[in-house]
Amino acid sequence: MGAVDFLVNGRPQALEKIENHVSLTASRPKMMPRTMGVVGTAYLSLFMVSADNSIINTAVPRISASLGAGTPDVQFAIDAYMLVFASSLIIAGSVVDRVGARRSYAVGVSVFTAASLLGAFVPSVSMLVLSRAGMGIGAAFIVPSIFKLFAGELTDSGRRRVLALWPAVVGLGVAIGPVLGGLLLTRFWYGSIFLINVPVGVIALFGTATLVRHREPEPVTRRPDPLGAVLLLIGVAVFASAIIFAVDDRLPGWLRFGLGAVGLLTLIGYTVHERRSDRPLFDLGYFRTRTFTGAVVAMSGLFFALFGTVFLAGQFTQYGLGWSPLQAGAGLLPLAVGLTVASLSCVAVTQRIGARATVATGLGLGALGCALCAMAAADLRYPLLAAGLLCCGLGMGLSVGPALTLIVTSLRPADAGVGSSVNAMFQQIWGAGGVAVMGLVFSTGYGNRIGSAPELPTAARSVNEGYDLLAHGSGQAATWFADSVSSGLVAAWITGAAVASVAVIASLAILPTAATTSTSALPSTRKANA
Repeated sequence: MGAVDFLVNGRPQALEKIENHVSLTASRPKMMPRTMGVVGTAYLSLFMVSADNSIINTAVPRISASLGAGTPDVQFAIDAYMLVFASSLIIAGSVVDRVGARRSYAVGVSVFTAASLLGAFVPSVSMLVLSRAGMGIGAAFIVPSIFKLFAGELTDSGRRRVLALWPAVVGLGVAIGPVLGGLLLTRFWYGSIFLINVPVGVIALFGTATLVRHREPEPVTRRPDPLGAVLLLIGVAVFASAIIFAVDDRLPGWLRFGLGAVGLLTLIGYTVHERRSDRPLFDLGYFRTRTFTGAVVAMSGLFFALFGTVFLAGQFTQYGLGWSPLQAGAGLLPLAVGLTVASLSCVAVTQRIGARATVATGLGLGALGCALCAMAAADLRYPLLAAGLLCCGLGMGLSVGPALTLIVTSLRPADAGVGSSVNAMFQQIWGAGGVAVMGLVFSTGYGNRIGSAPELPTAARSVNEGYDLLAHGSGQAATWFADSVSSGLVAAWITGAAVASVAVIASLAILPTAATTSTSALPSTRKANA
């Protein structure tokens, strides 16, 4: 009996080591091959969605020539993707929560693939707009479905590791898209940039059918909210249109301002309706949760600076350095390198310093990257621009994974789809805002500088026209053009650095010191929905 008492109550050192080993092993579950296949399938489609945002930019001249359309018309086809994507996200997320991730993901991939096939062979620019809108609808279902898939397939620790790779996948899509588009256009017709999505979609559908298990969706007790859906769809679409066309001189100023006012008022009406409704499309009470709100604010500021930086980098290399579209696309590769490196290390960093500090550090690196890009623009030096892009990539790779984890873990399982859609919608709108605002600052700075030059044609106040008229002209004219491009880029990147810096301060102020994911932090469900 003494030996038994010793073993049971005395807890010898050998027994403690065995128990500790078993405990540690259990706390680090290995990802099963099927689960790895699900993650690979999901991220393949996410890469496709991200690359489609940027791959078309290199094909604008070829599409214009092939379809007999002006550049502004083709630009509208580019914008149609983002408009429909952003305005449909929350509605799609609500559908995902109701019908389940597997079915919604398959529908999204199918729609995206079919629309891509249509876009490859369209006979007119109006049909191209239609196909791009179809891709936007498909993407709106794909993104929240991926979040829902991860919520059902992965443990908390597995989800953190997998979501850490999210920014790398998105960043690689954005950065590699122009390079891939340029390579395809050197050998094939413009439709090849859309046709390449078809085999990717087929692989994703095959992976869905063979790897993703059928799961009954979490019971959603709230009833559909058709009025809220209509208000949200109109509000986001009109407000996003106002952001996109803010720098479009073809529209009168009063119309651009009116679009913004109507969109904002509609979104305010949606908020009032949701607060009074007993069946809200999305529980606005989540915005009272500091973890959710702080992470959304951080991601919004980061995407503003990142999307604006990607846009301005193209202006830098093509107008400032005279590079071809393919070379300009390759010039974004430091961004992809930074994203990949930081994404692979962000889990370890988060475990060491915490999610709040990691997100803030990533935002700080994004602000530093914009500042370096502004310094590079001062005398149009690519090596310094590459350092700035690398810094922006490191910042995004470091912060997006922890922020997404905070968002997902702050949501009830039944709200994972629509909640993640809210975050994605803010990212799209703020990303478009970054392109519009930083693009407007660039155009204004360029115009003011070139306008002070003596004896230059009025048409040179447009960057496109100025490049054609001045960049290859006499030495003095080319110098004025380069100085004007530099002036506009410096001001624009300072704007991006300022927004990212404000996001750092806001995230530190809003995010709790120790972000909680317990159910006590979740907003209480409305009694009427129970």
